Order: sequence, then structure tokens, then C-alpha cells
Amino acid sequence: MEKQKMMSEIRSMFVSGAASTIVVNRSADNDMRKGRGANRNPFLGRVMLHKTYSGYVMGTDYANSLRNTAERMGNEGAEPNLKKNWHEPVADKKLGEWFSTDRKTHSKLYLKLQRNNKQVACKVTTEYYLDGKPATEGETYLIKSWLKEDDNTMSSTQTEMGIDAAHKQHFILPTLDTITCIKQGDKVWLRQGFSLTELMVEQPVYTTSRG
Repeated sequence: MEKQKMMSEIRSMFVSGAASTIVVNRSADNDMRKGRGANRNPFLGRVMLHKTYSGYVMGTDYANSLRNTAERMGNEGAEPNLKKNWHEPVADKKLGEWFSTDRKTHSKLYLKLQRNNKQVACKVTTEYYLDGKPATEGETYLIKSWLKEDDNTMSSTQTEMGIDAAHKQHFILPTLDTITCIKQGDKVWLRQGFSLTELMVEQPVYTTSRG
């Protein structure tokens, strides 16, 4: 019921397609190599990522976005094959435009985000926290040495529709449990226990940023 309430609050507070800032706090374990034996990763279970998605939009239709992109490239009539996706919209039709669940168990919930390619300032900024404190420059360097390489490959769905890398549509699905703040214009949603000042001010300089 709490997650249902959270989805309803977010859906009613914001509008679809408008540039937004979404703040996510989550463990870095899945982003890092584990290592083994004497070369075991010493940072497992200790690093939190504070990720800020700036200029992203919520509530966009994934299928229509791909159709429109394919059409602009001259591939009119191309249809996305979404049946093979690991996720699907939640059952509630109104909420399904904004939120997805895992197709296998329906036990996890995700907010649908799409990079707004029209927004020059659209970017993702990542800050590292080690044992609950901002990582120092040296610690950040060591943490990053354990990170897996970014997967920049095209999805098979987009490739099959004739969409090339220059027109790739960027979609992400942060887990609902990891979202701490959403800001759109002067409207702000905050997870209980977090402050806007803490989440939105400029953070330590040891960060990485990519468009």
C-alpha cells in the first residue's frame, strides 16, 4: 500500500514529458567487479551512489518514442517487440504510463525515465559515499578502478527497428525504493527522512558526470 501511495503521489504531482531532476541513492555493489581470493574487492557493501538525473522526463511512452524515432529515420511502420523485455507496465493503466514492474515476479517497481535529447543540460552526475561519508579524491579513484565498464550497446529492440547509435533513445528504470527526490519546476517530492538541502545542493568535487 505504501508503494501504491508513493506512485500515486508522484503521478499526480508531476506532468509527463517535462524536464525533471531525479535523485537516486543506491548501493554500488552491482556496478562493481567482485574480484576473488586475494584480489577480492574491498569496497563491496561499503559504497553508496548518489546519482542525479538532470533534464530527464517521466511519463513518456516507450513504444511510441521508438516508433517516432524510427519514422524520423525513414523506417515508417517499424514496430517495437516489447514482449521480450524483462519489465512491463504496472497493471493500473494510469500508473502504467509512469511505472514498470519486473515481468517474472511482479515484486519490484521502477520509475520510467527517458533522457530528453532536446535538453543540452541533460546529464547524469554520480557522487560516491564510502562507509556513509563522501569519498575522498583518493578513495574515489580506487572505487572507480573496480567499476564495470558502461554498457553502451544498442538494445536489440532499437536495432531491429533500424535505429542507429546517433538516434539511440536512452531509457532507465531506477527502482522505486532508491528514489529520494524528484524536482520539476517548483514542485518537489521528497522521500520521508530526506531534506531538500541535503539532496540538491552542490556536492563534493569528487564526482563523475556524463551526458
